[in-house]
Amino acid sequence: MPALRVSNRMPREPRCVSGWVDASKGADAVPGSGTPRRLCAAGASPRRNLKGRAASAARLCRSGLSHWSPVRRALAPWPAAESAPSRPRGILLETLRLIWVAAAILVALQVVLGQGLRAADKPAGLPEGDGIAAKYPGDKGIEKDPAVVFADGFEEIEGDVMAPVGKDQKGNRWDTCANTVTIVTDPDKVHTGRKAAQVTFEKVGSHNAVKQFKPGFDTLYLRYYMKYHPQFPGCHHTGMLILAGAPGITLASGSATGVIPDGRNHFEALVDTTPPRRSSTTPPPGNMNIYCYHMDQARIWGDLFFPTGDVTPEDNKWLFAENFTPRPNLNVERGRWYCYELMLKANTPGKRDGRVAFWVDGKLGGDFPNLRFRSVEELKPNHVIIVAHSSNVRPNQTWWYDDIVAATSYIGPQARVRGK
Repeated sequence: MPALRVSNRMPREPRCVSGWVDASKGADAVPGSGTPRRLCAAGASPRRNLKGRAASAARLCRSGLSHWSPVRRALAPWPAAESAPSRPRGILLETLRLIWVAAAILVALQVVLGQGLRAADKPAGLPEGDGIAAKYPGDKGIEKDPAVVFADGFEEIEGDVMAPVGKDQKGNRWDTCANTVTIVTDPDKVHTGRKAAQVTFEKVGSHNAVKQFKPGFDTLYLRYYMKYHPQFPGCHHTGMLILAGAPGITLASGSATGVIPDGRNHFEALVDTTPPRRSSTTPPPGNMNIYCYHMDQARIWGDLFFPTGDVTPEDNKWLFAENFTPRPNLNVERGRWYCYELMLKANTPGKRDGRVAFWVDGKLGGDFPNLRFRSVEELKPNHVIIVAHSSNVRPNQTWWYDDIVAATSYIGPQARVRGK
């Protein structure tokens, strides 16, 4: 058997066949896009063996095990000798190498199965259509359901504008409000009842209202109704958000916004739209997506997850390479009410089984499994937030919210009141 020739050039930090591994992140490291170590052989048979080893290594890398020292040692080349070994010695070395690789892979598989370090198996199906709300026509009494943790249709708020501190305003069920969230009574701007909330932009900035829960929930659902102005031109961020924040963490820039989650500080998901560019043929408000902060995001700003499986930035498209069901992009109509629902499920620490999903009018619009949000059990989804942010103000940047419900199980669209 011809001798195996291996480059003596070793990387300054560990890497796997499919890319670099960040040694500082340990078991949580994710392969990137580095150049694989160069392996070559003078004959066909060793090359076939190397191809098999490379394929096995790639699978290990995808499961997050390439950092593990037995696997790394098994995949690393033997130290180069000053001169090529004799044929019997070369055969022996190659045989020992293959035995060591096989043993390391078997042990690695036991780790995978025993500790769940690879991506989770295909996730369970999610409900569609009716949910909790079907038992409460017009949402009347829904706040008494044992799964419901918050409900507000803005009916009891006194005044035309939400107060900065909710407890300072009679009927205000929110904890805080930033800038201006207006209470309107025009029937055309209300989904049910007599009142709804409105946000509109006259200058660059943000409007939001926050409700916090202590300590939070491992899985939280948030359903709300929202309508865009008939001439709405698009906006930087719209919709509602679920935030998991450690004590003292808020949505403010430098606290959660613009800060990569480290497993202990925060994670979040927002049902959002991507404002179309001027040259785009996509009409406003733009294609729906999940704006998500998670431990593997590729930049300081959150990733955008689209129902098709596309991700912005594209570096993180690998997240949905397995166990993902692509769906068509969604772009809702302006000037009509839609029922939106968001689910945020925290991962089990040490596993990649976190999940985000959203529904529109009771139909599943996007489902994103295989996510890592936290490394400690204490960090749980514990805020629901009305989100409105504009970085480029244009006319008619206005929309309305109504009939908001948060619960620990699927809520579904509001049931109609008989005779209406």
